Amino acid sequence: MKILAILSLIVGILLMALNVYGLTQPIRKPGLGVTDQDQLRFIPDQVWSYEQSMAAIRSLDPSAPARELVGDANAVVNQSLVHVDWPEVDPQEYRQLVPPWENYFLWAIGRFSGLPQFERYHYANYKRNIERGIGICGDASTVLSSILDNHQIENRIVSFRGHVIVEYEDDAGNRVLVDPDFGVELNGNLDELTQDPNHFRAPYLEAGYSPDEVDYLFEAYRTPAAIFDDTYHFMTKRYIFEEVSYVLKWLLPVVLLAFSGVYFLWRRRAPKP
Repeated sequence: MKILAILSLIVGILLMALNVYGLTQPIRKPGLGVTDQDQLRFIPDQVWSYEQSMAAIRSLDPSAPARELVGDANAVVNQSLVHVDWPEVDPQEYRQLVPPWENYFLWAIGRFSGLPQFERYHYANYKRNIERGIGICGDASTVLSSILDNHQIENRIVSFRGHVIVEYEDDAGNRVLVDPDFGVELNGNLDELTQDPNHFRAPYLEAGYSPDEVDYLFEAYRTPAAIFDDTYHFMTKRYIFEEVSYVLKWLLPVVLLAFSGVYFLWRRRAPKP
């Protein structure tokens, strides 16, 4: 029992120190979007910091019409995430492999399990997504959906084979599509998109995307779509595990330290033979 208590003390101290150290460390790659533009799908005019993005989200006007608020939120999300070449960039450099000082549970699974979804991890929590600053279409859509949920705007995540967007309901009850990854408002609904995809090409071209980029995108729009109510529905197991792991990363060292403390206190007070 004494050996177990000593091990608990050592491991507890190490894990707590790792957590405290993590509070001082960013989970965003230094120079993101500035010094690594050869690794990006889209070159941003400016890369917002986490603080800038969160300030912009807090400044969204809840009294504004839904279309105006969603348009502003869509632009904020597009500005907040840098679209990297997800399967090609270095997972440690870009923090796709969650660092141990950020969450040692997610790091260990990504490092040792061989599960690709943890080797290059997509956060469920929208604030962590923005803090890391990278993402692809699914990340941008879950972030936007979470923001709209906070403003009680009915929305759903629409996942095609190769692209993910968001459909929301405006004040008149009309469903409208937005693409936060591309920063585009589509001014139509899912039924209209599936019936006549070419009708929706203009907003992308007007936003400055090349015809080749738009052609590639619209191949995805011709595939069947899966509908998800929100981020929780989109990635249920990961959503739950992520939130639990961020609690357990603090709870585990506390329990280990408490166990060792109780043991040594008991030994100290125990009557000597």
